[in-house]
Amino acid sequence: MTSQSTPTIKHFIALVKAEPFENSIEKLEDVARSIIGNLDLNVVKKLSHLFSPQGITLIYILSESHLVIRTWPESGFIHIDMVTCSLRTEKEFESSLKYAFLDYNPSSIDVKSIDFDKL
Repeated sequence: MTSQSTPTIKHFIALVKAEPFENSIEKLEDVARSIIGNLDLNVVKKLSHLFSPQGITLIYILSESHLVIRTWPESGFIHIDMVTCSLRTEKEFESSLKYAFLDYNPSSIDVKSIDFDKL
């Protein structure tokens, strides 16, 4: 049971399997913008890091919390972690991922969520 002072916290985690995929910062930013736009979220700041020889971490600080995307191109995996204090559902998150990764032709998109309102 939550008290009135407990904030709404939704935590969504996804693992996308897509081989091959273009491991470019531009393509990953397109994916992030699609997710953020579809869920009507607001970007405060964006950070990114390109790993050598490959892999990208992209971080968006949102007014609603954060979105992190990490790639492992050598194994075809993309991990997405999103925490939000807005009222979003796992189904909405999954739908936004399916749309965002449409061009990647993913073989799987596995989504999990934690609803802190129900803990």
